[in-house]
Amino acid sequence: MQLHKPVAALWWFLLVSSVVQAQDFLQEQPAFFKPCSLKDTNSGPCLSATIENIFQQWRNGVPGLRGVGALDPFRVGKIRIAQRVPPNLDVQVALRNMSTMGLSRAKILNGTTLFNSGHYSLGFHVHLSQIGITCNYKLKGHVLVLNLNSSGILRSELDNLEFYVALKMKPQLVKGLTFMNVTAIKTDIARIDRVRVNLTNLFNGNKELESSANELFNENWRVLFEVLRPVLTQTFDAVLLDRFTKIFNYVPAKFFFADFA
Repeated sequence: MQLHKPVAALWWFLLVSSVVQAQDFLQEQPAFFKPCSLKDTNSGPCLSATIENIFQQWRNGVPGLRGVGALDPFRVGKIRIAQRVPPNLDVQVALRNMSTMGLSRAKILNGTTLFNSGHYSLGFHVHLSQIGITCNYKLKGHVLVLNLNSSGILRSELDNLEFYVALKMKPQLVKGLTFMNVTAIKTDIARIDRVRVNLTNLFNGNKELESSANELFNENWRVLFEVLRPVLTQTFDAVLLDRFTKIFNYVPAKFFFADFA
């Protein structure tokens, strides 16, 4: 049977599309991947190098993986924060269109592995020399001595941020291939040297009051950071869990770890 050209073209398109959709995992091991042993206690440097390479080489996104955008800039659509810690803070904050820059320069200071009861645990100590954040904000409540009800643009810079990341994973077999299913993730901010913030439109365009308020925030950044630390950590956990889950479900375990064939 001979197909007319338009029908043949449509048939070919559907065939190719079905093949592409069937390839729902990374087909070839990236050149920058060096499989590390999860059960080797001396594999820390190997694992650290792999994670660093992911941040650098996949800064624009993971090839073939939809649903995970660029790592640098790293974008989050919406974050909500509600925190009440008298007397310094009682606020509701909505952040939209957040863009975080600098993650591709992450340095992994060390990595650790642990195997227990069928689960693997990975730990990383991450250092970021500087992070820049830009987003739209909407804020209502009081911060320090200021009563605020405003919306505008928030810009922030963080210097020398260090944090620990712990992942708990379990191997799972999918279509004859082993993947690592991330079951839990926990972050802990260990160090930050300085935070600078600037919020626009704090007092309906009164630049003098706006400047004074931003100066107050920057003089007391450590107080505000410690108050917001639990909420920021929970947000960080949720975002990283989403990203790492998608990556490990897409990349066969054998590309990451020498323990799997």
